[in-house]
Amino acid sequence: MSSNSDARRLLPGEQIPPLLVGLGGLFFVLFLAGQYVFYRGQFGLSKGLLISFSLYVLFIAALIGGGYWLGRSDLSPKRYPRIGGWVLGSLSFFLVINLAIMASWTGGTTPFRFSWGLWAANVGASGGLLVGCVEARAIQRELEAQRASIRAEQAESQRQWFDYLNGLLRHEVLNTTNVIVGYASLLLEDDDLDESTRTALERIHRQGRDMTKVIRDVQILIELTHDDADLRPVDLCDVLADELRAIGENYDAVEIETAIPESLLVTADDLLPRVFGNLLRNAVEHHDGDRPLIRVTAERTGETVAVRVADDGPGIPADEHAALFERSENSGATHGLGLYIVQTLTERYDGSVELTETGPEGSVFTVTLPAADRGEAVEEANETVGDSGETVGESNEPVEESSETGDDPGESGGESDELAGEPGETTAEG
Repeated sequence: MSSNSDARRLLPGEQIPPLLVGLGGLFFVLFLAGQYVFYRGQFGLSKGLLISFSLYVLFIAALIGGGYWLGRSDLSPKRYPRIGGWVLGSLSFFLVINLAIMASWTGGTTPFRFSWGLWAANVGASGGLLVGCVEARAIQRELEAQRASIRAEQAESQRQWFDYLNGLLRHEVLNTTNVIVGYASLLLEDDDLDESTRTALERIHRQGRDMTKVIRDVQILIELTHDDADLRPVDLCDVLADELRAIGENYDAVEIETAIPESLLVTADDLLPRVFGNLLRNAVEHHDGDRPLIRVTAERTGETVAVRVADDGPGIPADEHAALFERSENSGATHGLGLYIVQTLTERYDGSVELTETGPEGSVFTVTLPAADRGEAVEEANETVGDSGETVGESNEPVEESSETGDDPGESGGESDELAGEPGETTAEG
């Protein structure tokens, strides 16, 4: 429609809704003015006047109400010029048709012709507004459907690539790193090594373990790109106990103090241990003393559970606070993924993590998670039982190992060995 392009030039999108309201008001003023001018001497509440007034008000209200609604609707302002084109085109078309009829009709007075023309313009504008809004909404829905389809295709393609990358990291890169760490461990057992060779092997071993942690962190980030999070009630106390036990086994000099109840249920998934594993390792590896002290407390307050992880380390510099949980762009040993993953996971659970205290006496990280009720845990357990009575769950499925057993000494190493820290070693994380 050519009037659409004209409307785009003459009627800027944001101005069209108030112009439509103004057009409706103009029609109303013209109607009252016509009644006063042409029927001034007999102006009164007659039956004809009431019928005429009702017909005008019906379409005037549609025009004013439609303009008011358009400015507050979810239609994109990009659609407004096309709607304005429909109003202008329909008004012109309907008015021309009626003017042609009036020209071919010899009867009728001037007041009657004026009222007729005004009514035709009013009806044409209201009809054009209705058609324009219906068409604009149909166009917007079609565009939204197309965009949703494109986004779904892109997401599926991206997910396939992430799955491929995850498998590549697991079966190629991680296995190779395990072999390197394994051989380095065997060579370090030789007591006859000279000092320079031992130093080089220790660096290879340390860098290999750091690379293993980075690979596993990247695998977590890849898994977090999937939108199918299986959130369910998880016993936080069991998770904390396992992670504290692992820290005690991997770092001999760590002193641990806890104040944790027997059971606290939170809404999370199988990645929850990574939150506290990263925080605990962060506390140990950034400690500048010989015997790090870690205090872990957990308690429920209302609908949330708060876990405090405190250490007696040197604290965190003030200039690092703002970007503490952001993904680091540097290429250091751990790539700064530890605390970034902690924040990403807690947000996945509708929780939060923050640095609540820091200074020369140590730092305190507080993790807040949504609490889950015991009834939710029972319901979740019941849902794992199929109609046939067989238990469905991941606990009965075989776990795929990240490395296959072979002749190479590094291929049978477990994760606890890969992430084990050497006494006295410190690495910068997060």
